Amino acid sequence: MKRLSGAILSLAVLLGTSAFAYDFSAIVADSTKLDFYNGKFEDPLLKQSEKFIGAFTTPVSKDEVSKFAAEATVEHKLEKQFGDDGKTESSIIFDCTLFKFSTSRKINGNGLDFSAGRFFYSDLSGLVVAQPNDGVFAKYSTNRVEVSVYGGYTGLQNVKNVSVITSNGKVWAPSDEKDFYDFTAPYAIGSLCVSLPYVFKNQTISFEGLCAVNVAGPADLEDDDSRIYGTVNLTGPLSEKLFYTINGTLGITDFDKIGLLGSLGLNYFSTYRNAVLGFNAVYASGEKDDSVGFVGVTKVAACLSKDEPIYNGLFKMGLSGSIMPVEKLVVSAGGDMVYSLLEDSTELYGIQVSGGAMYKMYSDLNFSLSVSHFTGKYKDASRTEIALGLALAL
Repeated sequence: MKRLSGAILSLAVLLGTSAFAYDFSAIVADSTKLDFYNGKFEDPLLKQSEKFIGAFTTPVSKDEVSKFAAEATVEHKLEKQFGDDGKTESSIIFDCTLFKFSTSRKINGNGLDFSAGRFFYSDLSGLVVAQPNDGVFAKYSTNRVEVSVYGGYTGLQNVKNVSVITSNGKVWAPSDEKDFYDFTAPYAIGSLCVSLPYVFKNQTISFEGLCAVNVAGPADLEDDDSRIYGTVNLTGPLSEKLFYTINGTLGITDFDKIGLLGSLGLNYFSTYRNAVLGFNAVYASGEKDDSVGFVGVTKVAACLSKDEPIYNGLFKMGLSGSIMPVEKLVVSAGGDMVYSLLEDSTELYGIQVSGGAMYKMYSDLNFSLSVSHFTGKYKDASRTEIALGLALAL
């Protein structure tokens, strides 16, 4: 880890001093959360976090089209469980979340974008892979088609910030997690995406093939699984202010277990105080006939319950909205119904509601408040969370 950090720092200094100009920025963020469980408003769990984010960007070509960007974070986390048997845990986490070279070129009037290094990547659904990786990305664009390829590796990410799911649908964790920085489950990820923009009446259709294969890495994962995903995505306007997105994904694990993921999103954009109203529905198949159902690569919490389940064996639908009642203030609210898809039946898992507000006092200072409540069919899934946040750009 020391060698990796030294190499990153050396390259950052080299690029920063040899380029024509560079921009430094920093953000100090504070987050305070209180979680109440089992439907009882007593003995809360306090989650306190202070984070420092440092970043810089510099061009590496005279035309400033080619750039290098890096971002590193230092975070202190504290969790205190109130009550007679309450415990307190404190940790410090280091991470390099961005270390990226990018460039854009024109070839016979068409665009070519290329990126390499460590950067965030998401598949078309946003629910299979959604995390930073170390890899390369290239996209070739014409007026009629866009073709992109991606290759990445998960195994050097910090397991304290990135949660990877194994083929059995469980979030992987090391047997003996180290302080500050420890590696997550190693998977090689590759994807090919073909998009046809505005192919008819401003509608865009995209096709993506993605694979994730367990490979060797510094983490102690002993699993020999491979997963293949095929996704079709259709998006576009239904009217001047109403837009939709339909997504369907087929996932195959070890070439014999099949899972399905489907989602629908509708968003209405109003000119009245920048109001947005949305409807969403997500289906993820569950266990049936010795199949684990749909399993992604990155853990994405499906709802606000205590156990924060992944998108596996559930159906969720709900409404959300946001509005800017006065300048610099954004208010949002939403609600969802979540169903568990059991092997031979479907039952209500819970209902969740949430609301929040963000006030941008100055261009470099904002405050946030959010409240969420999940009422589970079974009380041990219920959770209420109150969160306060502050972010200051330096």
